[in-house]
Amino acid sequence: MTDLAGKVYVYGVIAASGDTAPQVEGIEAAPVRLVGRPELGALVSDLGTDALSAPKAVRAHWRVLEEASQDATIVPVRFGMVMESEDAVVARLLEANQETLSALLHDVAGKVQLTVKGKYDEDRMLREIVQSTPAVAELNERLRTVSVEAAYYDRIRLGELVAAEVDHRRVADTVAAVARLEPLAEAVREQEVREPNAAYDLAFLVRREAIEDFTKAVGELDRDVGDRIELSYIGPAPVYSFAEANLSEGSPAWA
Repeated sequence: MTDLAGKVYVYGVIAASGDTAPQVEGIEAAPVRLVGRPELGALVSDLGTDALSAPKAVRAHWRVLEEASQDATIVPVRFGMVMESEDAVVARLLEANQETLSALLHDVAGKVQLTVKGKYDEDRMLREIVQSTPAVAELNERLRTVSVEAAYYDRIRLGELVAAEVDHRRVADTVAAVARLEPLAEAVREQEVREPNAAYDLAFLVRREAIEDFTKAVGELDRDVGDRIELSYIGPAPVYSFAEANLSEGSPAWA
């Protein structure tokens, strides 16, 4: 475990004028405070000796950012930024990156992130692929009639064909979802899917006043995809995918 006693943990950067720190506990249940006024401010808390890799520390990091984003525009900092003092936060984070951070804050002012994820009904999708793809249907039927040893290469080929069909459907479904929702957003990011049955993982940058219309459009998309794709709708949240400051070079120690 790295000894972090006496150091300062950084959560994110805000346009500090008129803002106050959120009333929420940070990592190690420490109070969160705002340093570096008036142009830019950083949300920080003091650290003891806990390892930052602990899941509870990650949850605390997200909790602070989500609470702060309710009333302010915030540029999240990647989990794990630790600096030796408040002075270092001001000099090496805020002042050294003032132009970049100010531009990011300007770009996301008054906006939130809304995330739409789609997950296929795997059994249904496989049945549809077999029914609609003659080459897959033929190989699938052949595998019913030959031994495991004789079907070795056919099984490999079948897996390749099915994977290609899944990719084709994933691309088409992603294009359809983006076409439906992008007109209501300021920007969209297609994020890497991490599960075999994932259809898409899309992050949208949306103005606060457009959240209701965007939510309605997600409901319409959900009705359109029916039982074929299960949608998850997440947000409003801090703009992680659009303005997360990757400024870890200034951090002297983290677990």
